[in-house]
Amino acid sequence: MKKILKKSLIIFLILLLIPVTPIKAKEKTLAEWEAELNKTEQDLIKTQQQQSQNQQNINKTQQQINNIYSQMASITTEMDNKTKESEQLEKDIVKKNKQIEDLMRYYEVSSSGSTMLEYIMGAESITDLIYRLSITEQISKYNKKSIRQMNDMIKQNEQIKKDLEKKQKDLSKLQVDLSVQLAELNKTKETLNDEGHSLTESIKEMKNTLNDFKKMGCRSNETLSACANRVNVIPSGAGFYRPTAVGRITSNFGYRPSFGSYHYAVDIGVGIGTPVYSVASGTVMKVIYSNRGGGNQIIVHHKVNGKYYTSYYCHLSTINVKKGDVVTKDTVIAKSGNTGNSTGPHLHLGIANGRWYVDYYNYYGSNSFGSHAINPRNVIIFPSGSGSWSNR
Repeated sequence: MKKILKKSLIIFLILLLIPVTPIKAKEKTLAEWEAELNKTEQDLIKTQQQQSQNQQNINKTQQQINNIYSQMASITTEMDNKTKESEQLEKDIVKKNKQIEDLMRYYEVSSSGSTMLEYIMGAESITDLIYRLSITEQISKYNKKSIRQMNDMIKQNEQIKKDLEKKQKDLSKLQVDLSVQLAELNKTKETLNDEGHSLTESIKEMKNTLNDFKKMGCRSNETLSACANRVNVIPSGAGFYRPTAVGRITSNFGYRPSFGSYHYAVDIGVGIGTPVYSVASGTVMKVIYSNRGGGNQIIVHHKVNGKYYTSYYCHLSTINVKKGDVVTKDTVIAKSGNTGNSTGPHLHLGIANGRWYVDYYNYYGSNSFGSHAINPRNVIIFPSGSGSWSNR
C-alpha cells in the first residue's frame, strides 16, 4: 500500500512540473462571425419574446393588486355599514326595552283597583277592556321577540365583521406578496431592456463592421484579426495613462453588493466638463450617443507592447472624435458628464483584452467585453483606495 502511495505522489509531482500551455481561443472567420450575427439576432428575438411575456405578467400582477385595492375598499365600506347597523340595532333595543317597561308598568297599574275602574269607565265595554289588555300583552311579547332578533342580528354583524377583517388581512398579505412579485418583474424588465438594447446595438454594429470588412476586401475564410492587421493598422504604444488630469476612484472593478452586479470598470469622480483623454494611442472604433445605459460612449482600440486592448468611456457630456479617428494619449476625446443611467457626474472607464467589435461583440456573455475585461488598476497607476490625483 505504501509503495502505491509513494508512486502516486511521484506521478503527481511530475505533473506539477510539466508546463501547461494555455489554450488560445480559435479566432473566427468572417463567415463564422456572420453565423454569430444570425445567432445574436435569434437571441434578440428570444429576448423580445421574454420582454413581451414579462410585460404581460407585470400587467396581470398590477391588475391583481388593483383588484385587491378595490376589494379592500369594499370590505372597509361593508364593515362600516355593519358597524352602523349594529349601533342602530343597539339604539332600537334600548328603545324597545323602554316601550316594554312602559307597557308592563301600565299593565301592572291597570291591574290595580282605581286605575282599572277608570280605564273600564273609559272603555265602551268590559270586552273592549279585556281586548285592550290582551293587545298590550301581545305587543309586549312582540317587542321582546324583536329584541331577541335584533340581538341575533348584532351577533351576526359581529361575526361578519370578524370574517371581513380576516379576509382583509389575507388580502393585505396577498397584496404584499404581489408587490414583491411586481418589483421582481420590474427588475427583470429592466434587465431584459438593457439586454435587448445591448443586443440591438451589437447587431447594428456587427452588421456595420462586417459590411466595412467586406468593402475592404476581407474574405469569408479570413479571420477579422488577420484582415484588420492587413487593412487597418492600429498605432502602437508602450503603456497606459490616466484618462483625466484630476480625479479619484469612486467605485472599483469587481462585484458591487449595493448594485447586485459585477462592475467591469472603475468609476472616476470628476465634475461635468472635465477633459477626458485616451488612455493610450489607438483608433476610435465606435461612438455612441444615448440617453440610457452608458449614455454617450467612446470605444477605442489600442496596441500596447504588441498586444491588443480596448478602452471604454461612458457618461460623457460631449464627444470630440468620430469612428476611425487616430488618437494618442494626449488627445482630448471627450468631456465627462452625467448622461445615461448615471448616479452622478463621473467617468466610467473600462479596459479589456482584445478588440471589442472585432474579436468579440457583446458586453455580457462568455465571449464578450465582460469576459475579457481587466481591472484598469492593473495597467494604469492610480492612487490606492480613493486617493485623488492632479496629473496624468
